Amino acid sequence: MSETLIRLSGAVVSNPLRRMAAPIDFELCEGEHIALVGLNGSGKSTLAGLIAGGWYLREGTMENRFRKSGYHSIKTISFNGAYSTTEIPYYHQQRWQAFERDAAPHVRELLEKTIPGEPARDPSYCSELYEMLGIAPLLEKPIITLSSGELRRYHFCKALMDRPQMLILENPFMGLDPATRDLINEIMEITSSKLGVCYLMTATSLADLPKVISHVYFLEEMKVSRKYSRDEAFTAPEVSRLEGQSEDTPFIPGATDANPPYDNVAELRNIHVAYGERVIFESLDWTVRKGDAWRVFGRNGSGKSTLLSLVCADNPSAYSMDITLFDRKRGTGESIWDIKKRIGYLSSEMHSSINVRSSALAMVASGLKDTIGEIYRVPEESREICMTWMRAFGAENLAERNYMTLSSGEQRLVLLIRAFVKDPELLVLDEPFQGLDRKAIIRAKGIIEEFCSRPGKTLLFVTHFNDTLPSIIDKTMDLNTIND
Repeated sequence: MSETLIRLSGAVVSNPLRRMAAPIDFELCEGEHIALVGLNGSGKSTLAGLIAGGWYLREGTMENRFRKSGYHSIKTISFNGAYSTTEIPYYHQQRWQAFERDAAPHVRELLEKTIPGEPARDPSYCSELYEMLGIAPLLEKPIITLSSGELRRYHFCKALMDRPQMLILENPFMGLDPATRDLINEIMEITSSKLGVCYLMTATSLADLPKVISHVYFLEEMKVSRKYSRDEAFTAPEVSRLEGQSEDTPFIPGATDANPPYDNVAELRNIHVAYGERVIFESLDWTVRKGDAWRVFGRNGSGKSTLLSLVCADNPSAYSMDITLFDRKRGTGESIWDIKKRIGYLSSEMHSSINVRSSALAMVASGLKDTIGEIYRVPEESREICMTWMRAFGAENLAERNYMTLSSGEQRLVLLIRAFVKDPELLVLDEPFQGLDRKAIIRAKGIIEEFCSRPGKTLLFVTHFNDTLPSIIDKTMDLNTIND
């Protein structure tokens, strides 16, 4: 019989804000790797945090053999955003600033850095990890220049430097193309077999369940199911409730007859972008006309975020390029705020950069003024429009909650609502459904389709998943073709 590594019996978290709806029973045995699967807000992060040692118990018991082996025995890797765990302060436009790239620490420096008083890294173990994870080509790169897939490998390597017995992965497949998802699968298999690492991960569905996962717990309405084997999980009754159902598009506010007086949202001519020796774009031309609905497509690292940063006035390089936005050439006197007030925007970079303790309602309201900061009071004239949008997305129950206490998927939903709240002329949505469960995706997709069918609305949309593509999309910018 396999030895029990972790057991929760009748466990009740002491923090009332993190408490589940029923006592938790959970068991992980030797040789098992477990996925916690459930809708946004179902309690996955609470259970993962409890196992990691982040919460005290008011009732029940917890046996955890891993925790007895030292502070580093369990590591958590959260993939809420691209750069949120790189040990350096991060702000929204940081990737695009040349002086930040020059000053940013390199990958090797961060990987081999130790806490004062701890022994230096074992060079032979470092070399083994670098080879195993394919890190060697990245070691001399500034951390903020890494692509999403490269960052995934960095985070794995950083966590494994302390030789943990268990890795907890939150949303490991967020925003990844198929090739990079395969890479994560491979990393989990290799580190499990060669280093004996035990895995626990969170997910919103069984799609792309890593091969290494042997068992599944479903979480629903803050309750934990019994443990299912991998094969049993796919026919469990909980699966049907994860998939969501189509529904009528709810009422969404905003003007229905807006037709702004310009022809082109963006004109980019002969664009060249390079970071050191790495060329992102060479002689790129792209015109986005008013009313267009574009899919921006490409593998991780192909330049999708860079391209959108030029359109959204986040990239200072745009001033030296031949770029016209809303029929006005960049650098002819307009401020970035003149541009941003016309754009609703969401990206992983934005998600990563936010660390404020305002309410979810205040976070939505910040979209009216294109600010992100501590807001403690939402003006009455803004409250109703924000609440109308939150009701449309089915998120009104989050309004008064602290944004930082929300799950990753709930945060992403709040930021998506923020992109709509000022009734923008241009929607730029970079992987907007990352971390959202199927029910939330279906609802949000319907709202995007309805909103962008209005006169004068333009859409730039990034996704790696064809089944989440809004039906209104009629054009594609394929960066794989341009860069190959």
